[in-house]
Amino acid sequence: MSVVAVSVLYGVIAAIGWGVADFLAAIAAKRLGVLRTATGVHLASCVAAAGYLFVVYEPGALAWTHWAALAAVSVLGLLAYIAFYRALSAGPVAVVSPITSAYAIVVIALAMMLAGERLGGWQALGAACSISGVALASFDPRGFSSGGRVIGLGVLLAIAATLGIGLMQYALGILSRDIGWFLPVYINRALVLGLFLPLTIAMRQWTLGGVTLPLAAGIAVAGVAEIGGMFAYARGAEIGVISIVAAASIGYPLIPMVGGIVMFGERLAVSQWVGLGVALAGLFVLALAS
Repeated sequence: MSVVAVSVLYGVIAAIGWGVADFLAAIAAKRLGVLRTATGVHLASCVAAAGYLFVVYEPGALAWTHWAALAAVSVLGLLAYIAFYRALSAGPVAVVSPITSAYAIVVIALAMMLAGERLGGWQALGAACSISGVALASFDPRGFSSGGRVIGLGVLLAIAATLGIGLMQYALGILSRDIGWFLPVYINRALVLGLFLPLTIAMRQWTLGGVTLPLAAGIAVAGVAEIGGMFAYARGAEIGVISIVAAASIGYPLIPMVGGIVMFGERLAVSQWVGLGVALAGLFVLALAS
């Protein structure tokens, strides 16, 4: 199997995991809030993969530079996840998830600036369509007539999360080439969990009030699906091409988009549908041209 095919395969696997995780996390965040959902998802991720840590981890395997990079990425991850889960709880899932999928643009831009990669004509067209589509989907023209917000809080937070997630995913992809696919992802999740726990306790959010068995199960599955997607992304970046893996993973919003429309009865303006279509089409062109 060629390097390109391997990169696309791992990107698609990552997309499935992230799509399932986003949909389940959106349900939990709307009912339990940001901190409890984010902490629960990260806790489930760490518990699910803890056994493999003892198989692959060796003392001294990571240099101090690796730890410093992972610490910085974890702080970035904390801020990005807070913005993302808050966006899921505040805005339409059918809009928030496609906007955050544009993290691939950030990854590709960083690969161009830092790794010397260049976009071809079709790739540039796909990137331009994606950015234009996200901008169009971000505006709700119904706000002009109703006196409401033209750009909602959920959209603003989703854009912030996109930038943070893009930076984090690029850094994890680079680290995976140096120390393997497992350790960067798992240690990052553990460090972010270590930041979420005291924050959740300090905000008095670590309670079981309102936590039903289906919600707890959904959070657990979201945690497993999310870290599974991250493992696939890191493995693809380790043995393939980071920009192609990122581009191939952009189909994940389709799952939460359909879920948001069916489960939450979300209704979008016509211009937002057009924007989402243009954004997704651009991302798929980017994936095919990579």
